[in-house]
Amino acid sequence: MRLSKLLKKKPFCNDCHHFLFVVILFLLCFKSIGFIPLLFLYLVYLYLKTKLIIPILILISFFILRLSIFTIALNIEIPNEMEVYVSEVEDTSYICYYSGIKIKVYEKNHLNEPGDIVYISYKESYLKDKSYEEEFNYKEYLYSKEIYHQGLGRTRKQIKNTFSIHSLKYQYKRYLKENLSNESYSYLMAVVFGENNLEENIKDSYSILGLSHILAISGLHIIFLYHIISFCLLKLFHYYDNKIPLLILFLYCIFLGFIPSCFRAFLFLLFTELNKKGRIKYTKLDILSITAILFLLYNPYLLNQTGFILTFLVSFVLLFIERKELENKLLFQYRSYIIIYFSTLPFVINITNKISLLSFLLSPIFSTFIGFILLPISYILSLLPILDYVFKYVYLFLNTYLEGISQYTILLPIRSFSLFYMVIYYALFLMLVYFILKRKRMILGFSLFISYLLLFLNLDFANPYYRITFIDCGQGDSCLIELPNNKGRMLIDAFNSYSYLKSRGISSIDYFIITHSDSDHIGDYEKILKNMNVSMIYYPIYDEKCITLLKNYKSKGIKSGYEFLLSNLDIKVIAPIENHNDANSNSIVLQFDIFNKTYLFGADMELIEENDIIKKYKNELKSDILKVSHHGSDTSSSKALLDYVRPNYSIISVGYQNSYHLPKQEVVKRLSEYGKVYITYKMGNITIYQKENTFFIKTFKNS
Repeated sequence: MRLSKLLKKKPFCNDCHHFLFVVILFLLCFKSIGFIPLLFLYLVYLYLKTKLIIPILILISFFILRLSIFTIALNIEIPNEMEVYVSEVEDTSYICYYSGIKIKVYEKNHLNEPGDIVYISYKESYLKDKSYEEEFNYKEYLYSKEIYHQGLGRTRKQIKNTFSIHSLKYQYKRYLKENLSNESYSYLMAVVFGENNLEENIKDSYSILGLSHILAISGLHIIFLYHIISFCLLKLFHYYDNKIPLLILFLYCIFLGFIPSCFRAFLFLLFTELNKKGRIKYTKLDILSITAILFLLYNPYLLNQTGFILTFLVSFVLLFIERKELENKLLFQYRSYIIIYFSTLPFVINITNKISLLSFLLSPIFSTFIGFILLPISYILSLLPILDYVFKYVYLFLNTYLEGISQYTILLPIRSFSLFYMVIYYALFLMLVYFILKRKRMILGFSLFISYLLLFLNLDFANPYYRITFIDCGQGDSCLIELPNNKGRMLIDAFNSYSYLKSRGISSIDYFIITHSDSDHIGDYEKILKNMNVSMIYYPIYDEKCITLLKNYKSKGIKSGYEFLLSNLDIKVIAPIENHNDANSNSIVLQFDIFNKTYLFGADMELIEENDIIKKYKNELKSDILKVSHHGSDTSSSKALLDYVRPNYSIISVGYQNSYHLPKQEVVKRLSEYGKVYITYKMGNITIYQKENTFFIKTFKNS
């Protein structure tokens, strides 16, 4: 009763944002210890200026308890065979519960549906951490979905089928898929169901033009539905109360599975309506803060989900954008868009790695126009699929028009923001906003903010080091070599490397070396050649598959004795020497010097190719850094070769728990006799920095 009375009094009015800010700083401390001093200083400030320190410490204790429960769930051992309840399904996987623990099971061609209780065999899979700072963290993404385990499964038998709200959604989606065109169905999944399954090129078009928010269920959708439902109830039943519209919207949230953006908008609407009662009023900032705290208390890992961050960040910014008296509506739309654009820029950049100069001109118009079109027809079509023969042409027109516009707009590639650069960005942005509101030092604020953006865009031009990055690409190979001050760039192999190159804002490569045609080396070559400007591709002259794959590109087959220059860096090709009719044994092997260090890249050469280069180059093989051949296989890295190479540093590119059981321990032991051994799956990206009198190796993860 005391709590009920307390809540009726609406405590902490105008102060709820302090609670939220403390919670955010507290959770960020788990990502970087650099936030600990900021949290401490803010707590001191609250102690000196307010009376909130005790309730805030109580709130933090709740979060500590919630994180402890998460840790317990994470450490629960999952059996190899078990009975599970299936809650959601995808084409090649499904989400299920075992003893209250949420698990993602990968199984091709499964026939499970939501609500099924099935008996499965299960093998736990490793949840991989990030390999570099800007990488999408799939592990934290699963945690934000409350999925703490994943693995490979096989359904042995179905026990029974039970009712599930997810089953209703699944059946309705299947009904729509059978009765709609592909374009219409894809849009309905995004706009109505909150599942953006549009084709990648269409997604990119929306992202490039800054229109992705239209495809996410948000406040615009909830307010639209609220007014439509209220209007229908008023006209049909003369019903004036808001209880039924709110109840219907709550059921809609349940139906969708409590998507954060949708449920956030609903809670904000609900609290706004409840706030109308009583004399004391919470501010909109209070309501938004309370909503965010409830979400984070339910699942603290939501703070790592970009969609969650953006939906609250945009809502936060909108609270402070007011239309000036007599201000033109279109001008207000543009002003709002510019403010939202820069307030969300780091997160949007981390998704697209591109800036569209045309988006400043067109996006505010498109945002209004498309919003008014997409919302009504999508919800109408979800109820009346028969109208698809008309509405599908609207979707087709949107796709064609936006894709065409995005192709002709000027795109500026830009690297992703790491947490460090993001903190600096928002510190300068908030300072600029403060100066604008106070109408003082605005020139200083703009100068610092623009200077920082220009510096960030040109970081590679300010880099004084040769930088050799062995990309943690899984069970494959890829290495990026960059010269100081952006004077040259070479990529050796391309397995699972496009995402890293994109995150670095790289749009051009001088030389692309495909050491041989095995899929674990050639990998992302199509994505790279399609999306980047590659000046020249080199491949092994004896590799027939490479000849076929690259015949339509500017490319050249090379072998031992060939040399080429990357700016001032002389690259020597020492293999293949002879044709062995085997892709591995025809691999391109490279050697080059950077100041006083020699690098040798062994690709996948095996013993026969090692013997070739020993015979021809034995007195020239001494190298300080060795990219170990064939992922540490015992078919390579013979003692005979290593006695000539004698590497001080050996780098093995290999995936965790791979089916080949690489690297072989006898090979690692053999290499360690000469120097230190680095392994990508243990250390993430391994980067060598070198200039004339400086040499050091930096790994993303500790081994």
